Amino acid sequence: MRKFLLLFFPAVLAAQDIYREEQPTRLQAYMEVFGSTVLIGQPVPDLVGYAIPGTGDLLNVLRARAGASVSFANKFTIGIAGMYSGEATSDIRGLPVGVSEAYVQLDTFVTPIGGQGVVRIGRQLINFGQGLAFGDYHGFGANAVRLGYRFSPAWEWYLDLLYVKSNESGARQVEKFYYPFAYYNADENEIAYKWISTRYDLETWAVFLERKKGPRDNYEFYIYAAMMSEQRLVGSGFNPYYLGGYIAIGPIGNFYMDAELGYMTGIWDSRPSTYGDFSAQIYDIVGEGRLNLNAYAIGIRANYDFTDQVTGGVSFFTFSGDNPSTDGMYEAWISPMPRTAGVYAFSNWTHWTGMGEVFTWNYRPDNWRSIYFLNPTNFVAANLNVVYKAFPVQQSMVIRFDGFAYAEAASPPGVDPYLGAEADVAIKFTYADIADIGITFGYFQAGPRLQSTGWSRPSPLNLYLQGTVPDYQLLKITGGSYVARLWVYRAVNIF
Repeated sequence: MRKFLLLFFPAVLAAQDIYREEQPTRLQAYMEVFGSTVLIGQPVPDLVGYAIPGTGDLLNVLRARAGASVSFANKFTIGIAGMYSGEATSDIRGLPVGVSEAYVQLDTFVTPIGGQGVVRIGRQLINFGQGLAFGDYHGFGANAVRLGYRFSPAWEWYLDLLYVKSNESGARQVEKFYYPFAYYNADENEIAYKWISTRYDLETWAVFLERKKGPRDNYEFYIYAAMMSEQRLVGSGFNPYYLGGYIAIGPIGNFYMDAELGYMTGIWDSRPSTYGDFSAQIYDIVGEGRLNLNAYAIGIRANYDFTDQVTGGVSFFTFSGDNPSTDGMYEAWISPMPRTAGVYAFSNWTHWTGMGEVFTWNYRPDNWRSIYFLNPTNFVAANLNVVYKAFPVQQSMVIRFDGFAYAEAASPPGVDPYLGAEADVAIKFTYADIADIGITFGYFQAGPRLQSTGWSRPSPLNLYLQGTVPDYQLLKITGGSYVARLWVYRAVNIF
């Protein structure tokens, strides 16, 4: 009898499913590497940030990112990723390695009305549309809480709620956030900049309503509303509010386009205080008062496939700039995620960034020095491009021709805003399915704004903090400049 019970009871317990059945566990790991050697021709200003003619330079840039995620029973995920970013040197003691992602995610929960949701908490990448407002394509990540909700498995409608801690200072207030504040210098008749900072939390809240592409659809879009504030526990003098959206259409035959629009409004107080935040520092620049915010950012791209091998495209990007003739208005676009604000966030590492090679000294995606250094909010760029695929079946070689025109969005009275034009040629091919290899050449011819009057830009932050340069510099380029670049890119899912 005892032997029978020992055999019987385990069988009963198993039949009643008291023990959890084995659930699938998935491990995903990935890695991507971008390396570049760049030859910069004079008279582009030198790399240290002083706005003076340089003698040319040969630079090596390296980016590497690797990460892994583990999913348990398709219900719960944890992920982590790290990255290296910087100019390649022999000094391995100072490698700028950082945490790119570190999150916990509840993959699926079902609401009583039949919807499905995902919650992700921790450091994560946040990308929407072209990245004018929300974009982290360069892979740094941000500390955030994100709730994604699908109304029904039968619908392609989604709702995203997002909270982002922008400066990540935390309760100890250990990290400052710096921002170049644009203002009109009447004595010099130019737009100038002051570096302002805060030790207080910059926080962003946003809500997105999305309609994604379905199996039979050729369009998708989203609209968003957001706000950002500087929390001082006493009331904030920095409150931008945002409205915007994105739409992608195509393919319609051989045509595809997408566009993004962002609009910013709100207030930015300047008043004396003892807090040492944005408001107090702006008071030292413009005096006491209230600045009304009124800015925009626009991006439009369109492509048409003429044949299986030839594609033509156009694009237009603009930020509103800060018009010096409108007193009491601050019109320079501030991204709702200021850690990732900038035109370099338009695209992935190996794709076109929205600017030319010379104009950005295009080390992808953020190791760049440009003639508009940290001035992405007073800018217009128009582009024409032609892409030729040498082998339409196996696209192992692609040749791209680009033409650019640049202008300043807002200029002082009587100043020609035309910055110049650029022509680029790029060749990309896949070597033995190991990596993408590219060769790019660009030539930039400066316009009147750079040749005669000069263009003011914020100084590189690290040099300003060292006390070696003033807040801003006046940049002049008197002739043509060129950049030649050889790059290698590889992305792989390990398992």
